[in-house]
Amino acid sequence: MRSLGRLRQAKTMQDEERSPFELIAGYQKSLPVDLIGLARDLGIRVEWEALGDKISGQIIRNPRKGGSSGFLIVVNSEDHPNRKRFTLAHEIAHFILHRDLIEEGVVDNTMYRSAELSSYHEVQANRLAADILMPIKIVRREWLADSDPVHLARRFGVSVEAIKIRLKNLE
Repeated sequence: MRSLGRLRQAKTMQDEERSPFELIAGYQKSLPVDLIGLARDLGIRVEWEALGDKISGQIIRNPRKGGSSGFLIVVNSEDHPNRKRFTLAHEIAHFILHRDLIEEGVVDNTMYRSAELSSYHEVQANRLAADILMPIKIVRREWLADSDPVHLARRFGVSVEAIKIRLKNLE
């Protein structure tokens, strides 16, 4: 048991030395991207909670309830699984890009807009979320192997609409 604890501690120390983008690249080696594992390795605690029909998720700076980074992401448990995945990727993106701007938290409504951050920051988070979930090189490779958007959407764990938008970027 002790050696398992040491291995986990060593892995955590290695993860802390890697940039968030290196961690993301590691998780993109298998599909769909394991967002829970990515959040854990970034030191973010993730919870699911009923947030109503107007809120998709939020990221909160909370040293007590957050993970080792001091941040907590709450995702609306009532949303569709694909929506939950995008929301989680979006909030992870806020952590990577905007953590210095997050005070009490950022609440994203169903259109991924927040009162706390500008639309510019929301666009940045949406782009990184799409990059995390659907890396363009892998989308291209998978598209060449199977050009059915429905199959691709399932493979990446996203909506057909999201994969179609991503495929337009291939053109």
